[in-house]
This record gives sequence, C-alpha cells and structure tokens, in this order.
Amino acid sequence: MMPEKRHYRWWQLLMLGVLATPLFLHLGRAPVSAWDEALFAMRAAYMAEEGHYLPDYDHWISRGAFHPNSKPPFTTWIQVGFLKVFGINELALRLPVALAALGTLLLFVWFFRRKTDAWPAGWTSAFVLVTTLGYVREHAARTGDQDVPLALYMLTGVVAFYLLLRSDEKKEQNKWWTVLALSSIAAILTKYLFGALFMPGMLLYAVYKKKLPWLLRQRALWTSVVAVLLVCGGWVAFMEWQRPGFAERVVFYEMLNRYRTVIEEHQAPWNFYLLNLWNGYFQPWLWLLPVPVAMLFSKTKKRWKDLIVLLLLCAGFHLLVVSSSQTKVPHYEVVLYPLLAMLAGIGLWQLIATIKNNWNNDTQRPVMAGLALAVMVFLFAKPYAAVIGKVYEPKLTRDDYKYGYLFREIEARHADLKRFKLLAPVFEAQAVYYAGLFNRKKGYEITLEDFPKRVEVGDTIMVCNRDYIDFLFKNFRLQGLASYEQCFVARVEERD
Repeated sequence: MMPEKRHYRWWQLLMLGVLATPLFLHLGRAPVSAWDEALFAMRAAYMAEEGHYLPDYDHWISRGAFHPNSKPPFTTWIQVGFLKVFGINELALRLPVALAALGTLLLFVWFFRRKTDAWPAGWTSAFVLVTTLGYVREHAARTGDQDVPLALYMLTGVVAFYLLLRSDEKKEQNKWWTVLALSSIAAILTKYLFGALFMPGMLLYAVYKKKLPWLLRQRALWTSVVAVLLVCGGWVAFMEWQRPGFAERVVFYEMLNRYRTVIEEHQAPWNFYLLNLWNGYFQPWLWLLPVPVAMLFSKTKKRWKDLIVLLLLCAGFHLLVVSSSQTKVPHYEVVLYPLLAMLAGIGLWQLIATIKNNWNNDTQRPVMAGLALAVMVFLFAKPYAAVIGKVYEPKLTRDDYKYGYLFREIEARHADLKRFKLLAPVFEAQAVYYAGLFNRKKGYEITLEDFPKRVEVGDTIMVCNRDYIDFLFKNFRLQGLASYEQCFVARVEERD
C-alpha cells in the first residue's frame, strides 16, 4: 500500500468519526418520546417479546388503548432484531435509525468518489447532512422513528435511477434495476405511497433526458413494477385477511385522508415546510442551494447538470405534495434532507474549489483568505458546534414527555414502589410503553387508569397530566413518594 493511500485511509476514518459523533453521541440517554417513537417502540418490543411479527402493540399491556397501527413493519422488523440482541431499551431501538443515517453518509461518499470526478463533494454533502438540525433531531436521526431509514431507502432509489439512465451495459442496468426495485419495496413497506413520492420526479427526469420511451420499453421496468406490487400489495391483502378493515384504514387514514383532510389537528399554512427550512431546520445550508442552480446555466459538465436536475425534481415534487396536503406534521420533510444535503454539499464543494483555485493569485489571495476564514467559522465550526450542543445532553422538554424520566427515577431511587396506578390519558403512548416495559421486564404491577374520578383513597398513583393533577389536589390530600419536575408518584389520602 502506498503511503499516500494509507494517509488517505486514516483521514477517511477521522472524518467518519467526526461525522458519526452527532448521530451516536448519548443516543440512548433520553427516554422514548411521546406518540410515534413510543408507538413504534411498543410494536417492536411486543414482537421481540412474543415472537409474533404481525400483531400490534395493543397487546403490550392490559387495558392499553386500542390504536391500530396500520404502518407496514419493514423497518420495525430491523429494530426487533436489535432489541433481541441488545435488550429492550432506548439505545437498541434507536441504533438501526442512527446506522441508517450513517449509511446515508457512506452512500454520499461512495457515490461521489466512485461515480463522479469530485470525491470531496461526498464529504461536504455528508457534513451538511449531519449538521442539518432538521435531520439530527427528535423524530429523525436521534429517535426510533422510521423517517430516516425511509429517507435512506428513497435516496438509494434516486441514486440507482440516476446510474441506471447513465448505464449502457445490460448487466449494469440490471444491477440498478434490482437496487431500485428493492429500495422501492423497502420504502413502501415502511410508509406506503409516501415512500414513492420521489418517483414522479424520477419520471420527469426521464422526460428531461428524453429516455421515457426507452424506459417504458424495458422489460426490467415492468418486472420491477410487478415485484413491488406483489410484495407490497400482498402485505396489505394478507393483513386484510387477518384483520378485516385493515385495507380501508390504509387507503383512507394512512393516505387519502391525510392529504384531503386535517388529521389529529395537524393543520398549518401551505408554506409550513418552507418556513421550517428557513427558520432553522436547514440553516445555514439553504444559502448554498443557489450554487447548484447556477451550475445549470454555466459550462458545468453534463453529468453534474443531470444530477442536479434529478435532485431538484425529486425534492420539488415531494415538497409540492406535502405542502398541498391538508395534514402537515414537521417530520414529513425529513426525507428531503439527504437530497438537499447533496445539493448544498455540491455548493460547498464549489465554494471550497473556488478558494483553492484562486489561492495562488496574489491579487485574489486576501479575498480568498477572508472567504476561507468565513467558510471555516460559519460553514464548518459554527454548524458543527450547534449540532454537538444539541446532542451532548439530549433532554425531552415537553410536560407530556416526562413519564420516562419519572420511571427511571423510581427504578433508581425507590425500589419499594412496585405497585401503582398510572393515571394518564388513554393515548399517552410514552406512559403506556414504560408501564408495559416495567411490568414485563422489571417485575412491576402497574395498572392503567385514564379517568381521574375513578381514583380512590388508598391508591398509589403516578401522574404527569396537569389537568389530572389539578383534579387530584382539589379532591384529595396527596402524600408524595417520588417526583420528577411536575410528575410524581403519590399515595391518595382523604382531605382534612
């Protein structure tokens, strides 16, 4: 091995460590968050405990709320494998997601090194992604939710499609057809048609390349389409056979109704996602997006223009769909960040190349030195410091996220508190997840109660909900036993 190659390998490992730190640092420290992460945690933990890979988390704990999870289980099955190996805990739940994020970075590095003539763009794209605060956050790369693995599957499909249309050899084309089909199956079996929202942009790219007629004549296309429909349609058909009404919920609750109506009060203006990008989720990288756009009108190589057009079409169509949807939640844009990171990474690479190319010009050097300093401070040091500050001591801040902290408190400091009623709203998923976990794995006897008027003198109760707390203080005297901020465990006594 040549010395310079050894040096490059060590440099790669160092860079990879720097990039991986925001993804893995203190990953298991915060409890599972309310709603989606807790719901996925219950489903994966039930599968890992019981060995049944299709039933729902409704069986996780007695008297748990009936909230049928009709999300497909592909990524959950991966999480189940980690729970079986590492035990049922926050870190095991989140490791597959963090590894999917790391896989996305490696895909950037591989693609730009092996398939383009500008390997540094892979590293700049990876750096942009791990310093994107909308990506390295709750409900994305830092929790057990499934949008980051979904983003990896969808990005893999985009890369495969780009390489497919550039390939002339049949063997090479068949390889990328296979990758495209498998990544599409993984995406759709993670989030149904949401996982296919880059495909219209890909078809528009084929039109742009004047290859749509060729594409439609390919037997591999229709073989791939049939394979995707058989696997994904077969999943829905099987679940409909197991649970009548499942297909109707998939079509309406999971897809159509989210687009046509407001689900669960997730209402926002049409520019909700644009404002998220502008107000911090994709800053400062938003300012670099004009660079690749400008490259479309310059003497840039055709392969670069093609890549930029494909990324813009896929991201643009996805953003158009989610912005026109009546139901808007912040994590719908998570799958966009890898595409945007590639575009901004190309822009950052161009900026660095400009500094390098003009450095030897004596008249330009002072300007380049100032620009280099600005890039180092504002595009490297500051974004990285911001994301490290965010993940160094992760802490859930909302009141309804505090059950997990209180459960940890009683386990560590109050070994005698083994039996109590958990007083929580019926769909308080974080509370229900930890109650089931402590019952199943730690020998507790916790019962669920969602109606405070059923509390009786002599009960020992855990409570976080402010409305429930107000009711209790108005009607009983409480003897505190354990607490975490506004949450507490107390014995219920009669008022004096």
